[in-house]
Amino acid sequence: MKIAVLFSGGKDSCYSAYLAKKKGYELVCLITVYSDNQESYMFHTPSVKKTKKQAEVMNLPLVIQKTKGEKEEELKDLKNAISIAKEKYGINTLVTGALHSEYQASRIQKIWTRLE
Repeated sequence: MKIAVLFSGGKDSCYSAYLAKKKGYELVCLITVYSDNQESYMFHTPSVKKTKKQAEVMNLPLVIQKTKGEKEEELKDLKNAISIAKEKYGINTLVTGALHSEYQASRIQKIWTRLE
């Protein structure tokens, strides 16, 4: 199963990538959304600028999508990034580190379901 990880560079997305690989999934790319909004409802921003280097070290391609970070509008940018990963890398599963946010998890799931 080819997977992508929504990757902010923070501990939760790093750990999610680790667990997915440990369970035997084929991690084929990382997806990072760069938000101009430091208070984004959807995207973790403190570590996001480190993701290019992290992807290099992990020897994985990185899909980068920029967003203004406007509530609900940023979901279109996320959908675009996931679509690119599906087309370019053939992913059929998406992993996220959004562990404690029903807001984030429900929106990510809705986008994924629409793209299937």
